[in-house]
Amino acid sequence: MNKQEYAEYQQSVRDFFRENDINGFSHTGEPFFSWSPCECCGSSLGGDRYTVTAWKFGKSATIKITVCADCLYYEAYGQLDDTAMEEIESVRRVRS
Repeated sequence: MNKQEYAEYQQSVRDFFRENDINGFSHTGEPFFSWSPCECCGSSLGGDRYTVTAWKFGKSATIKITVCADCLYYEAYGQLDDTAMEEIESVRRVRS
């Protein structure tokens, strides 16, 4: 992933949270493999998916959605995992 792709990913996640009025989410259980798109970022790459409970802003309502490992990590830490972030930085340095 390069810097532009990361910016697009971040925008997709922000849009999803805003459009669905979501404050955050949590998961329980084990991941499962799926080719279905991530409901948060829309990635259609096959990989681990997690069923999460998403909380609605200012409401006691929750919804169940299926998200990829990247979105689960991003929601928890505000960025992708260290390996992905190092890759983005190294791509930026090479192109600078």
